Amino acid sequence: MDELSAVQHLLAEPPPGPEVVEAARLRLERAALGSTPPRTRAAGRGWHAPGLVRRGVVPRRWAGWLAPVAAAAAVAGVIIASLAFSGVILGGTAGTGPANSSGVFGKVPRYFVALPEIPGRAVVGATATGAVLGTVAPPKPYTMFTGAAAAGDDRTFVLAAAPGLGRGPVKFYRLALDRSGHPARLAPLPIPPETTTALPGLALSPDGSKLAVSLPPVHGQIGSKIQVFSLATGARREWVWPGRGTLGQIAMPVTNGGLQWEADNRTLMFELTTRTKDGWPGQLYLMDTTAPAGSLPAASTRIPVPGTYLGLQHNRRGYIVGMPLITGDGTKLVAPFFHLSAPPKVFGFTITEFSVRTGKPVRVLYQRRTASEAGDTGVWWVNASGTAVIATRGSVFGVQTPATFTPLPPRTQRLFVRHGGLFRLPAW
Repeated sequence: MDELSAVQHLLAEPPPGPEVVEAARLRLERAALGSTPPRTRAAGRGWHAPGLVRRGVVPRRWAGWLAPVAAAAAVAGVIIASLAFSGVILGGTAGTGPANSSGVFGKVPRYFVALPEIPGRAVVGATATGAVLGTVAPPKPYTMFTGAAAAGDDRTFVLAAAPGLGRGPVKFYRLALDRSGHPARLAPLPIPPETTTALPGLALSPDGSKLAVSLPPVHGQIGSKIQVFSLATGARREWVWPGRGTLGQIAMPVTNGGLQWEADNRTLMFELTTRTKDGWPGQLYLMDTTAPAGSLPAASTRIPVPGTYLGLQHNRRGYIVGMPLITGDGTKLVAPFFHLSAPPKVFGFTITEFSVRTGKPVRVLYQRRTASEAGDTGVWWVNASGTAVIATRGSVFGVQTPATFTPLPPRTQRLFVRHGGLFRLPAW
């Protein structure tokens, strides 16, 4: 059975029942409390996080099976993450409804590329229908795609390919879709392969002209880098963070990889995480990619979101899950977060907008309180103003607006989720 036939066969399967979803969550919770890491579909293989996506976020690198410490932190980040907000922040919710779904789907990208969690082909599909428009194989000698980033035209993607899980070098390719969304062949980019085995961040500028890559420290915890390449010429500019920390996110089940462009094709948001005795706190920065290369602090300004809200840290009642998305106009952040109240245990999940200028929450797009993790949230893509978000409620993908949540069709859902777990990682 070829890859396309396998995808079509998968789409015919019924969606997993709630008991399957809950069993998966219980395995994650046990892992977070100190037991063995949960297993993926294929024994011995893990979710090798792509460096996602235009404004995408959410389940990303299930790296528990890549690095034990990062794995425990990643799983714990999903299970115990929470953010203690006032009743105003937790008040108000958006309804769920299929009304005018065609109009809602017109607010989000028409096409996506979804990467498998194991070596194999990427799937190109239509968001509003789940129609499979083609599959793309990693070019030899590479066996898997380890990252995907999308431009703002809905048809240009950059894919990162590697020879295997946790192996380098990583080579970059451009994938263009035709007007009907069908993929052309992969074209190698004039960018030298990266020798690292992990890319904490990967982002394609909205106009498709520049690729930003974050690289982990080479020696110890000092010397993380951001590189920006011209897709036309391969010309590279590089900025270095002189102190300790990692740019982007090495292991986060809900994130966008730590790099995002604003619509001006000039400003890049990144996250810096550092290791302390309490975990891995984070800070958000805006970088001017037209500034002189060299010093990353000199080219950047900090977004005043409290450090206690970001990263992975122990013994917190709540925090932002993963990294927020920045709207194209650069004024707002959209973030999923997880709030844990005092016993009896109640989980509060929200999708909240924050002001980039003040770092404070300004609006709740969705909120839910539950007795389990079944209501967790994530964000994958946001439009220029924050009025349309591709989000997840539990394992259900949909379009979140200030008024309602419209699930994507079951056929689209089954391309991403299988047996209650992320099966392919979509990039919009």
